[in-house]
Amino acid sequence: MLTVPALLLGAPGVALAAESGAAPVLDTATLSPVAEVLNYNGATTTAYTPSSTTGTNGWFTGGEVTLRLSATDDDTVASFRVTVGSDPAVEVPAVRNGARGTADYVIKGDRNSTVRYSAVDAAGNVSAAKTVTVRIDTKPPVAAWPGVANGKVPHSALASSITPTRTDPTPGSGGAAVRDMWIDGTWTYPLPLDPATLSVGGHTWAVNLGDSAGNGAKYTLTFQITTSVADLRALVQRYVAAGKVSSPNGDRLLALLAEADGGDAQAALTRFGRLAGEVVPEGHMRDSLVKDAAYLVEELRGVKHPDIATGVTVSEGQGMARYPFRVPAEPVRNAKPKFKILLFGPKPGAFRHEHIPLTMSVIQDMGRANNFDVDVYDYLSPDVSVPNPFESIERLSQYDAIVGVSSVGNDTFSTARPSGADPNVKVNEQAVLKQYINNGGGFVALHGATDSMHQWDWYKGLAGGEFDNHGSNGGGIQNTCGACNIGELVTEDGTNPATRQFPEKLKIVDELYNWTFLPREKVHVLQTLNESTYVGSIGAGAGRIEGADHPISWCQNYDGGRSFTQALLHNWENTLDPLFQQNILEGVKWAAGQTEANCVTHDELRKLVAAGAADGSVGADLASGLSQALGASYDAYLVKDYAGALAQAKTFRHLVDANLHGPGQATLRTRADELVSWMKVLDDKGATLRFTSQPKSRAVGAGEDAVFSAPAEGRNVAYQWQVKSPGSAEWTDVAGQTSFAIVVTATPELSGSEYRVRVSDPTGELLSRSASLKVSGR
Repeated sequence: MLTVPALLLGAPGVALAAESGAAPVLDTATLSPVAEVLNYNGATTTAYTPSSTTGTNGWFTGGEVTLRLSATDDDTVASFRVTVGSDPAVEVPAVRNGARGTADYVIKGDRNSTVRYSAVDAAGNVSAAKTVTVRIDTKPPVAAWPGVANGKVPHSALASSITPTRTDPTPGSGGAAVRDMWIDGTWTYPLPLDPATLSVGGHTWAVNLGDSAGNGAKYTLTFQITTSVADLRALVQRYVAAGKVSSPNGDRLLALLAEADGGDAQAALTRFGRLAGEVVPEGHMRDSLVKDAAYLVEELRGVKHPDIATGVTVSEGQGMARYPFRVPAEPVRNAKPKFKILLFGPKPGAFRHEHIPLTMSVIQDMGRANNFDVDVYDYLSPDVSVPNPFESIERLSQYDAIVGVSSVGNDTFSTARPSGADPNVKVNEQAVLKQYINNGGGFVALHGATDSMHQWDWYKGLAGGEFDNHGSNGGGIQNTCGACNIGELVTEDGTNPATRQFPEKLKIVDELYNWTFLPREKVHVLQTLNESTYVGSIGAGAGRIEGADHPISWCQNYDGGRSFTQALLHNWENTLDPLFQQNILEGVKWAAGQTEANCVTHDELRKLVAAGAADGSVGADLASGLSQALGASYDAYLVKDYAGALAQAKTFRHLVDANLHGPGQATLRTRADELVSWMKVLDDKGATLRFTSQPKSRAVGAGEDAVFSAPAEGRNVAYQWQVKSPGSAEWTDVAGQTSFAIVVTATPELSGSEYRVRVSDPTGELLSRSASLKVSGR
């Protein structure tokens, strides 16, 4: 038998005849499976960072990830050395194909590990190691209700005590967030649940949770609301403290509960339910007291109420979607374009929003579909970008509108930026932008464009709002928008072409901006946010909120040009929503002067009147009258007294129409008409202070209670009851009687007294009719 020397067999550690002694050349490993569409995880300030992982944020959501290894050697690649996290190194045999070697290594189990790998040749030479991060998360987050004992919840329990906890199993992607919530099968905003809003008995509470990898699960709690006299007492005290029930009425209700504890409970609770039905505002507060009292009376009569089977079930849920990676293409050029626009983003070094490339791409699509040309100026798309268009008014004037696509930063427009043609020449971009607007140019501010040029007051006026802060949320709420909140968008002016397609109220998921000043004071508000739908959301924060008035989208005629702002759109899914695509398209068309829309403001009219007074086309007396009517309309508008604002706007228009007929005053006449139309839109939708019913006269026996009520509608209505004693001509306030109902214990001396209530809100006040009390003796 022929013996072959070990040298020729290529035994490990022994050099082959052709072996140079050099280590293998290691390729960068790839990971599998690969998603069909690249996911966009955001950008550094210098590069996009797409990902082919199956989940979001660079995570894989399957149970296995294959590390695909390859290397070449001047002889033979024998194996690969793989170390996953702190695990021991594993030698993986190579599949040899000439000088090339390949291998697959399967990594299993949830982890967030650094994987170190190198190649080894037949002679034992080891390549320099490379690393790759492998993130696997297969488990959705978990919800639990530790505050719900044995499936039962007292009716007076505080919402905070039963709010579900949210955790993501370790190791995992984290970021557990409530993406949806349902009460008794009906979708609702994910706010802590107040048990008092539900009836006694069985209910379900379901939450859909998502994590940062895109996993989701739905957890449904079946629970039972219970009640007792103690619950009723706690609810009455809560409603009194909140100002929903007056202290005197609350004292009467509490006295009846004390009777129920110490005497004839059935009779006391029956009287309690009757009184609560008369003195507690209509809605869940009244229902919780009246129905609970009836429930407890039934129990005292021996009625058996069935127990509810309680517990938590888990079903498939919906995690957040992957963000399809897309970047701007070549400039849009049409054969016979109707107009031309410019899209621009932030300068290098500024915060960069993830929605920018998709939003730019979608607007390019709009240009192709609607026959307008689109240029891009963005440092992350140098191959398709035009030279700095803000270097000269000649360059910028070729555009009918410019669109700031989250153009964040105090250096977005510099007063001394080096010219591209000659770095020694400084360009005043601010002066160019201002001249462009003064010449009639259009500006569209999308989302972070309001977070820009904080030291330039003129620009803040152009954008119409200055970003201050926004809320926060778990990372599982929305891919690339971890600060997104779920809230309600309210369309305030649906006559504008940019808002006609929206329903009056719409659930949205987006990053919700708060402002350093109230935009309503300066602009024509189109859409607002209903903060009550998201302030205090489970697992989320709202930032420094605006309060009762939170504009989020608006337009205005500004300093010779046109400005349209949509401060939503951080969420890339909204960019793909046809409602918002139409919103952007119509905003762009209006800003470009292609369509007309009512974007008048009181401030614009104020400046037109002042300009007329300055050039003599508006006489001093007329200017004074116009300013007075306009100021009164503005003051009423700010407190949402739209009826008053409309009346004063009509006075302003009448003065204009009666006195200003020349062609030079056409703009003022048009804007006066628009102001009236705008205020009418708001007045038609606004709540008007009025009584829904009037107090009725009562005839009762001495010692009995007489209830007078006069509920009213309006904005934050305040009540004050008044009494006119028998034989008196004077009305006096009744101390403490500040709800829609007053309870009077009848005595013979009160027979013939009269009662009425004064109601007020920011728009004014009203007096109800009077009702008399007749007391019969016993």
